[in-house]
Amino acid sequence: MSKLPTESAAHRDRQARALRNRLTPAHPPKHPARPPKSEGKPAAAAVSVPEAPEAAELPEGPAASKKQNRALRRLLIFGLLALLLAVLLVLMRSLTLKQTLEAERSRLQEQENAALMEVRYLVPGQEDIVEEVVYGDTVSLHAPVSPRGLTFLGWETEDGMLETRASFPVYGNREFRGRYALHFETGKHIPYLQADADGIVYAESPVSRREFVCILHTLLDTDLKGRGEFLDVPEDDACHDAAALLKDLGVLSGSQLHPDTELTRGEMIRMLCSFFPASDGTAVFQDLTEEDALYPYYCTAVANGWISDGILVRAAPTAAVCRGELARVMNRVLGRQNTQHPDLDEVGTILDVPPTSQWYNDVAEAVIPHRYRTDKKTGVERWVSSEPLPMHEPGFFFAGVRLHYVDDNYVPAVNCSIGGLDFNRNGEITSGDEELDRSLYAILEETIDPGTMSREEMLKAVYDYVVDNFEYSYSNMYERGAKGWEIREAKRMLRNGAGNCYCFASLFYELARFVGYDARVYAGWAYGEQYDYYDDDGIRIVAPQGYTPHGWVEIEIDGKNWLFDPEYEYRSYGVLNMFQADIWVYRQYGYMK
Repeated sequence: MSKLPTESAAHRDRQARALRNRLTPAHPPKHPARPPKSEGKPAAAAVSVPEAPEAAELPEGPAASKKQNRALRRLLIFGLLALLLAVLLVLMRSLTLKQTLEAERSRLQEQENAALMEVRYLVPGQEDIVEEVVYGDTVSLHAPVSPRGLTFLGWETEDGMLETRASFPVYGNREFRGRYALHFETGKHIPYLQADADGIVYAESPVSRREFVCILHTLLDTDLKGRGEFLDVPEDDACHDAAALLKDLGVLSGSQLHPDTELTRGEMIRMLCSFFPASDGTAVFQDLTEEDALYPYYCTAVANGWISDGILVRAAPTAAVCRGELARVMNRVLGRQNTQHPDLDEVGTILDVPPTSQWYNDVAEAVIPHRYRTDKKTGVERWVSSEPLPMHEPGFFFAGVRLHYVDDNYVPAVNCSIGGLDFNRNGEITSGDEELDRSLYAILEETIDPGTMSREEMLKAVYDYVVDNFEYSYSNMYERGAKGWEIREAKRMLRNGAGNCYCFASLFYELARFVGYDARVYAGWAYGEQYDYYDDDGIRIVAPQGYTPHGWVEIEIDGKNWLFDPEYEYRSYGVLNMFQADIWVYRQYGYMK
């Protein structure tokens, strides 16, 4: 019994320490403190111990505060995320609504615009006239618009027909182009064709689209500036301004002009008819029927007297137009066909158009600046003054490196032969082969200068050119006295850069003629190595003993015959001088024609 108080005190101490441990901040209690067990113990032995406070009434420590702070932060973050999500949803809904409203507005605008049609009127040199019309309404055709220098003919529809109705219903966008009568300058008779510096018009040469467009623009009596464009006509092209205006006038169309293409007869007539009222007459041609697209234009041309028709007359719509024919048609369009035949001193020398040419009057009218007066009784126009081309003295002369000839009556040689030399349609000397002519003129450009060299010097220059610039090669041989091989062998020489005696002789022969000498080429024999040969037909030919087939050139100068043999001089490495060789050389080498 004596130990009971001591054990009770120890027990109380343990309870007190346990209570303090539960209240220590470093180790917060996980469960409320249990009251001490008293069941089964005697009542006398019970010790009075203070009761532990309830858990809810215990003060909160730092750990509990941190836990609550974390919970609050989570709630705050979740709240902000929820708020942001709500804002995004509101914005997305607002954007969707806005897009829906815009789409609806666009649909309504399209419906509104669909009900408005556009009627556009194109006027050259001015801004387009645009009218908005409600779909299905009937509107009046716009009043005529006449820029200076143009006479209004009517509004042309998209298919090229004139609109004859005063009003029309609108069921779609419409476009009309003003059609105008062309006002040419007719009082001054200004020239519209040009001769070159040597007085050559090239009357038989084709006209290009570029040139014709420029001619029409030159004759137009207007200062309008066009806005039309072509992909193949840059701003620095000579026909740019002309093409732009003519496109506005409806004369030209499309995205490309093809300015270097040859003008056809059908194109010329169609373009001219663009400026004049269409004729309801008919015409007959050998090669054109009413089903042809160009037929109405040809009828208008016949009605206006520009061309003639008939069952034997060819319309030739696809044929190229030469400058002479162009002058004839344009003079009729311009009302200049009644010009009296002018004197030569009023015209000068047109090297490729002699007074006997069918084009002479029309070309002179188109090329020579002049003033005139009209006979009131006859209506014939007579020149009273002019600016003629230079008058060439009779004889041979060079225009550049091209040889021409004018006779004692100041008539140029065209499509004829003079002194054994042939002249072409342009009044230029010719070999008769255009390809060879171009090659020969290229050589002359390189070797001669007619302004500083005499004819003899030019002859020596072309002779040296043949000797120095070609090589020898075996080729065709010709029977003694054969003719007609000159052009063929000259072209062979130029093509291969080499040839035999016939090639050397042929090329020099042609060049000598191009500098004004009536040369002659021969196929014969000369002393040399004997050998068999075959002609172009494969026939075997054998030269006499001691002779060889040979070709050479002879020219008569000052009444004396001279021999020229560039092939012999070439093969002798210049030891033999075979330029203008005398008769003794002829005999020495046994030349036999």
